Amino acid sequence: MLVFVLNKEGKPLMPCQAVKARILLKEGKAKVVKRTPFTIQLIYGSSGYKQDVVLGVDSGFCHIGVSAVSEKEELYASEVQLRADMVDLNSERRQYRRSRRNRKTRYRPARFENRRKPEGWLAPSIQQKFNSHLKIIEKVKEILPISKVIVEVAAFDIQKIKNPGVSGKDYQQGEQSGFWNVREYVLHRDGHKCQACKGKSKDSILNVHHLESRKTGGDRPNNLITLCETCHQKYHQGSIQLKVKSSKGFKAETFMSMVRWKMVDAVNAIPTFGYITKSKRIEYGILTKPYQRCFCDCRRNDTNKDNSVSSKTSTEAEPKTVQRNPKSSQEHSTTIHQRFSKIRQGTLSRG
Repeated sequence: MLVFVLNKEGKPLMPCQAVKARILLKEGKAKVVKRTPFTIQLIYGSSGYKQDVVLGVDSGFCHIGVSAVSEKEELYASEVQLRADMVDLNSERRQYRRSRRNRKTRYRPARFENRRKPEGWLAPSIQQKFNSHLKIIEKVKEILPISKVIVEVAAFDIQKIKNPGVSGKDYQQGEQSGFWNVREYVLHRDGHKCQACKGKSKDSILNVHHLESRKTGGDRPNNLITLCETCHQKYHQGSIQLKVKSSKGFKAETFMSMVRWKMVDAVNAIPTFGYITKSKRIEYGILTKPYQRCFCDCRRNDTNKDNSVSSKTSTEAEPKTVQRNPKSSQEHSTTIHQRFSKIRQGTLSRG
């Protein structure tokens, strides 16, 4: 068990063993400042010896993995589950706000047209998850002398996920191309026919029904279905049940595509990518937990720095059936990072 140590000024030092921490506390040379994780602070001055500690962060929509690794061992690992109730809380707050304004300032003119969103604005639910990533990184920096932060980022092509054969101009001609709005597209997709009774009710009035609440499911076409007025009323009265279920959305993919570079710039981190992590994970023969992927990210950067540690680790953990790539992962990842940096700075010539 490791105990995290702070110096007299509250700056993080290298952690120590529980035995040494117990001796320091017993002799009155240290005091307990935090119990989870257990952290002590030295009362006397120290030399301030530190090692290079790399912090790996596996960003995600629901879970965050964190792993802090030194040259010899893993010092800290955790998996954080993010909140999923921000949409409901914001909706409840909006309801209270509108009710209050209706009571207090009933005749106040509308002001929604003179509001301007600041540059880099994010939706409240996304901003909360983004802030949670930054908060977790700062919490680790408070107890460990982090010298480098590595964040695994990813970009998702939503249209490619929906239609693997999309290419070229098809990106500008999506499924709703040629339709005025989503309602017109849904009616055309369902053949202007009720999907519950298939037109047996003879009701000519058609409604576009949300399979999942608009608050959480949105107005995407996969969340909408055509129902006649009769079936629509029966459904909300509980008389009938729909066999169709809403398809999975792309909230997680959209979140990662929006905040990936914001996160890298906010913590001055080094970006890494999933395929690089996967190669080291197969090499070490470990599972796919978020904090374990972070460990692979950290060890990848120490491959050429400490050959003795890397060779020992790969010999003990690498399956015999796995063949290592002759090209160094460090050199390959460095080339990728330089290319992406040039793309972001606009200095890479294309074509």
